[in-house]
Formats: sequence, structure tokens, C-alpha cells
Amino acid sequence: MTAQAGVTTSSSQALHKAQLRKTLRKRRATISRRERRRAAQRCADHLMRVIDRSDIRSIALYLAYGSELSTAPLLQKLRRSRCRLLLPSLRGQRMHFVEWKVGQALRANRFGIDEPCGRTRVMPAHIDAIVMPLTGFDAQGRRLGTGGGYYDRTLAALSTRRRPWRIGYAYALQECEPIADDPWDIKLHAVCTERGLRRFHG
Repeated sequence: MTAQAGVTTSSSQALHKAQLRKTLRKRRATISRRERRRAAQRCADHLMRVIDRSDIRSIALYLAYGSELSTAPLLQKLRRSRCRLLLPSLRGQRMHFVEWKVGQALRANRFGIDEPCGRTRVMPAHIDAIVMPLTGFDAQGRRLGTGGGYYDRTLAALSTRRRPWRIGYAYALQECEPIADDPWDIKLHAVCTERGLRRFHG
């Protein structure tokens, strides 16, 4: 009886998350091109002010796909900084971070997302910050991803004492109701939106 209830709860939670992703994607799709460009620029400005005052020397970030908040303005600013840049690269069900320099070749993976062609992998424990895409986030720093679990699996193997600074990168309207925790979920340290950087505690 208890086991069945646990399965039901898990199944119901997965269904609710799937519906929430659908709702948030529709919300994100309503943003105009002009608002997208403005938000991406403001978000990059906010995050760079923090990076410039920090000891971050290596940073991993994503290349936007579909309606995700663009990291192009952030990349342009980071290329002039002292930071070592890394991009995610998928290998089967695993995700790795590969060193990348602006101008180096990219190729589309099986999802149509550009990733680096290089093979110089860097372990997450050696990365100072990871800028993460998301579908939604809540006021406690819980992140709702796309459902693939790549970031959660990659970061779960690390010691809690040495994990990169996890920064969600999103539009402010992607904030949502409290997101139910799954055992494998990795919370954010902060989220950066066009309104500024917001830190989470706990």
C-alpha cells in the first residue's frame, strides 16, 4: 500500500512538472523579439558586474536554443574577460563540459543544439561557475529543467563541499509556483534575470 502510494505520488509529480513546463514554455514564447534582445543584454550586464567583482576564472554556459534566454551578449562580454569558457557537450546520456574559444567550430547535437567539437573536457569540480538554462524556477532556488536531467546527473556526483556556483539564467516571468523536489534535483545558488541577480540560501 505504501509502495503503491509512493509510485502514485511520483507519477503525479512527474505529470505536474510536465504540465508546468508546457505552461512556462507558452509564457516564454509570448516575449517579443525586441524584449528578448533587451532582456539578454540586461541579464549579461547584471551577471558581468558580479563576475568582475569575484574570483571566478572558469565559467560554463550554454548556447541558447529555441525560446531560451540568449547568452550571446554574455559571451561577447566574457570573451574580453580573463575567464576560461566552457560549453556543454552530450555523450549518450552524459553531459561533459568542453573548453571553447570564441570562433572555434561548433556542431549540432541530436537535439539540434550547437556544441563544441573539441575534446578538452573539464571536470565540474574544476569549474568556478555554471550558467544554466531552465524552464522555470521558484523562490527557493529550485530549478525546473527541460526534463532530460543532464545537469542534475552531472552535478550529483560532486561533493557538496566543492560544487560550482550554479546560476540559473532566465526571464523574470519564468518564476513559478513552488516546484516539488525530486531526490536527484540540484538547487541553484542564484538566478540572473533582466531584473538583476537573486541569490538563494539553504
